[in-house]
Amino acid sequence: MDVNFAFLCDAAELGPHGKISALGIGIQSFFISDLNQPGPPFCFVCHLSGSVTELGTKKVSLHLIDADGKAVVPPIEGQLNVEGPPVGLRWGTGMIMRYTGVKYPRYGGYSISMVVDGHELVSIPFNVVPPPAKPGPAGRPAWPQQEN
Repeated sequence: MDVNFAFLCDAAELGPHGKISALGIGIQSFFISDLNQPGPPFCFVCHLSGSVTELGTKKVSLHLIDADGKAVVPPIEGQLNVEGPPVGLRWGTGMIMRYTGVKYPRYGGYSISMVVDGHELVSIPFNVVPPPAKPGPAGRPAWPQQEN
């Protein structure tokens, strides 16, 4: 089984013939000023494919964990039923999971891992950080300056 692509984004939908449409692709960080409040909603998106030797029912779970491997939310578990494609072709399927109301216990690194039949297929890291400082003069970001 192959992961053709996987990413985090703001919103996604699965359209006709398995076509995935997504907005805000490539989330790397969530800027959260108050950790007592939930972070913004987001989607985990991936596309899997495989050969006819991988047909059948697969156990799938998604794990949102912190840098220490502790679950931030309970794992999302389900099944993937892989049916045979036309002769000579590989099967493919898109998956989208929307996360809302997630509260992060602290700033730092997190990841979402997808496990199929007990094997981790993909893990997508992201950060939860405080918002950057307010813009400086002339609209320039007030990021800390590096000294040369």
